[in-house]
Amino acid sequence: MNARKLLYILSLLVIASMLIVACGPADSNNNADMDNNMANEPAANEPAANEPAADEPAADEPAGFEYPFKNPDTYVVASFGEPETLDPAWTYETSGSAFENNIYEGLVWFERERTDVFVPILSTGWEANDAGDVWTFDIREGVTFHEGGTLEPHDVAYSMQRALLQDRVDGPHWMTHEVFFGTYSIAESIGDGSGGVADGTPEELVAACELVKSAVVADDAAGTVTFTLVQPAPWFMAILANSFAGAVVDQEWMAENGDWDGDCATWQDFNDPAAEESILFNVANGTGPYVLDHWTPGEEIVLTANQNYWRADDDPIWEGGPSGIASIQRFVYLLIDEWGTRLAMFEAGDADYVVVPAQFNSQVEPYYGEITCDAPDHKSCVEVASDGWIQAYTGYQRPIMTPAQFNQAINSEGGNVFQGSGALDGNGITDDFFTDLHIRRAFSYCFDYDTVIAEALDGEGTQAQGPIIAGMLGYRDDGFVFSYDPDKCAEEFQLSESGVWDTGFYMQIAYNTGNEGRRLAAEVLKAGIEDVNPNFQIQVVGMPWPVLLNARRAGKLPIYVGGWLEDFHDPHNWVHPFLHSGGAYGRVANIQDPLKTELDTMIAEGAALTDPDARRPIYEALQLKAQEEAIMIWMYQPLVRYHFSPWIEGWYYNGAYSAGSFSYIYALDKVGP
Repeated sequence: MNARKLLYILSLLVIASMLIVACGPADSNNNADMDNNMANEPAANEPAANEPAADEPAADEPAGFEYPFKNPDTYVVASFGEPETLDPAWTYETSGSAFENNIYEGLVWFERERTDVFVPILSTGWEANDAGDVWTFDIREGVTFHEGGTLEPHDVAYSMQRALLQDRVDGPHWMTHEVFFGTYSIAESIGDGSGGVADGTPEELVAACELVKSAVVADDAAGTVTFTLVQPAPWFMAILANSFAGAVVDQEWMAENGDWDGDCATWQDFNDPAAEESILFNVANGTGPYVLDHWTPGEEIVLTANQNYWRADDDPIWEGGPSGIASIQRFVYLLIDEWGTRLAMFEAGDADYVVVPAQFNSQVEPYYGEITCDAPDHKSCVEVASDGWIQAYTGYQRPIMTPAQFNQAINSEGGNVFQGSGALDGNGITDDFFTDLHIRRAFSYCFDYDTVIAEALDGEGTQAQGPIIAGMLGYRDDGFVFSYDPDKCAEEFQLSESGVWDTGFYMQIAYNTGNEGRRLAAEVLKAGIEDVNPNFQIQVVGMPWPVLLNARRAGKLPIYVGGWLEDFHDPHNWVHPFLHSGGAYGRVANIQDPLKTELDTMIAEGAALTDPDARRPIYEALQLKAQEEAIMIWMYQPLVRYHFSPWIEGWYYNGAYSAGSFSYIYALDKVGP
């Protein structure tokens, strides 16, 4: 992209950011929404107090400045993105699961920073057989739910059974079905597995439910729950530590409030619900250290400390860890899309943590005080010298990757504004527009990877090589990647037999509102495409996180910029979501045969093996094919920073957490001067 064009694009983005702040509302976020949402907010049409220009660093604090200590015992996070639901069995995105990890508990949890070592929570211990396919957990006694019920082993079994049977489309339970049954959905356990839940006979439906119950068995008298897997799964404990599979609910309370009661004759009535159809959509009843106080959509979510929490003062969760009632008594999550408003709140002491888009790092670096670097040579440790008030944690290689995701079979039923006219007539695109390999390759060549990494990530990231992230089995340092090349982009468009080069097209590309990095990536892609042919038109559209996810599930989006945070650290958790026909992203990518069948077969082969040397060539081949076939635009893997006020203590980094700032508030303290 030429320098003049790039300068123009970035100038527009700066202006847009300033306009968003100026027009912000008065007094008023695995699928990853955050690279994984009142006080002193400016009135409408007024600039934020002391807000620096979006392209300039913040001014130094005046001599003698003392950062204010506000809201004792309350931890305030200003961010963007809110949950789709608070039902842990339904949730498969970072914002919702982060809240659920504070409200609900499972049998195990991660030991502080470790993602491969687990501590008992609602269990007191466990054992596995020699084969590793039968696991028995001893269930903790003396635990009560927020609404007063007593935890018993059958609650643990019911919670897993409910999750397996609820099994909503594009949900997380492809993983649980895979470890228990070697399938990816409950539908595959009905009859011969070729139909759906609605196609099953009453006898087949009961049999499927009984199969689930046989794999997850509670013994209230013995105080145990036993899980029987189809084969050993190295990631089984990591799955149990995730809220979608591990969060335990009160069976009796659920049934009393209208959810499934455990009867195999009725489970199908609760299968694949819409988010708002679950009784746990906006209410919660867990055993965790925090209780849901309220959720005001679009504004805030508030949690309060569970005053009846079961953990004793002399029983730390890990050595030196928290115990007893939570130290932080109140957690307030404010949905603030505008970066300028978040910054003003941070400066005023009205937020203890804010999400800082990487391209605005320079605005907060003058305020850095204590800096903790995960990478010793990170530029914040080498270049930034300050005696400010921000606790900065920098250089973390979070297991997240952001692509632009194509849809090869766009859903045009009932009309679809995202694809314009629905015809390749210069005013739209057809449903099968992205089945054309030349078009997908053209888009991949027209994206300026280096510019986005430099600007959206402030240079802190790497170009993605495919679905598998750097450092993981299947990643090759010398692997093929696309580069920004307008000539090759134009050539690929001209090679398409669709005639798109002459007719032109119009479409929309979506990103989640508040994620400035993804917005810039979408704008750079738009500019690169439009630069090679004036008949090409792309409109960038920001959408609230839940709205974007709903449109994606419906198959309406031709292309959007999203992200993926791993559920467990294995290449299978990257290739299946992105490339498998039943994957969280693969289903709506609608990859066509024969490639679809080839990918599905390779993914199954890789998952069935345990020897890394045997698995490696399969994942390397999947990685290369994903890039050569331009299944998506594999954009970037970021380094991340975290920014806290000086009053928050006890933070540590765990790459498995949905949101680094608040996935486990119980471990944090707020200590004043």
